[in-house]
Amino acid sequence: MRRGPGALLLLALAACGGPPAPDMKDPVAVAQAFVEAYNTRDLPRMLPLVDQINMDAIKAALADGPESEAWRGIFAPEMVAILAREQGKVEGPRYDRRDAVVKVGASGDGDVYAIALSKGKDDRWLIVENSVLSEAEFEAMPVEPAKRK
Repeated sequence: MRRGPGALLLLALAACGGPPAPDMKDPVAVAQAFVEAYNTRDLPRMLPLVDQINMDAIKAALADGPESEAWRGIFAPEMVAILAREQGKVEGPRYDRRDAVVKVGASGDGDVYAIALSKGKDDRWLIVENSVLSEAEFEAMPVEPAKRK
């Protein structure tokens, strides 16, 4: 059986097992990977990017499926539309004390949709929450984390 170059490319892509893991020591890389996984509804890929509370919610959505309340809680229609419209674009980080805040979308009326990440003891950033703030609030946040005392 003959295989053309297209078949070889598909085999090579399948062997890779998907996109590479993000640099977990870079909050923007973690946020970017999360948004890409979110936009493709790739819950398993989202799991290593979030803290335990969010991990439990994602596991519930995985277990209960797309028709479940847990799934709808993660993929709320407004958030799905905003992140899809942004096409994976993220902006930041800005900092709220030591947490990194990354803009993942914006509404038409000036709201910024952001995710906050905290750095663990192992220097890995994990997503801890999402929030809505004004564009002015986001822009006013420092671009450097607070210094440890």
